[in-house]
Amino acid sequence: MKLYKELAEWWPLLSPHTEYEEEAHLFLKIIQQYHPQVKEALEFGSGGGSNAFYLKKHFSMTLTDLSAEMLEISRKLNPDCPHMQGDMRTLTVDRQFDLVFIHDAITYFTDKADLLAIIKNAKKHLKPDGLLFIMPDEYTETFEPRTNHGGIDKDGRGMRYLEWSYDSDPDDQMLETEYAYVMRDRDGQITHEHDSMKGGLFSMPEWEELLAEAGFQAHFERVVFSDDPGSFFGIAATQVS
Repeated sequence: MKLYKELAEWWPLLSPHTEYEEEAHLFLKIIQQYHPQVKEALEFGSGGGSNAFYLKKHFSMTLTDLSAEMLEISRKLNPDCPHMQGDMRTLTVDRQFDLVFIHDAITYFTDKADLLAIIKNAKKHLKPDGLLFIMPDEYTETFEPRTNHGGIDKDGRGMRYLEWSYDSDPDDQMLETEYAYVMRDRDGQITHEHDSMKGGLFSMPEWEELLAEAGFQAHFERVVFSDDPGSFFGIAATQVS
């Protein structure tokens, strides 16, 4: 997506880190429910580092992402966290952690083989009692077409976006999302961009099977956001001895 490459400098205006405080707190409650003693965490697909900005107050965070441009955004927000560029299916950090956290970056994978590779790689990076916490955007059971919008003004610039998600083929295990961006630079110049993405759309039993194949037991935990009436579930995956 353009948003994670040539448009990455606009990310803090499209999705400011201040909008993540509630969700980071909700995720933390689930994490601590299953592993109260997390001291070191690794995040796959950390993007602009907005969740890490809040979670790092409770344990150390090592942040990884495929996009070098998004890592630069995150370094400005989280200069105290180590950052590493890499693909979550294959990257290697030469140590193990109490927690591996994967937020909505997991949605960009549309093949079960890729999901399994990610889960197995996460396990490789976990201590024997470590926890894997995944927060997919959607499941087959919960998906509903939706339209979102947002963006802010800051330091003389502004950005607004329109996001439209739908499922054109219920049998292909994918959802489609279209984005329209309007950006105003400091000199008042207005530019428009369009972006598209396809995301994976899998059922809860499919997630459960993939996690079991990699040696985890899945626990689905409802996450209730104050400003979104949709149905959202995180997966706290504990290791099976």
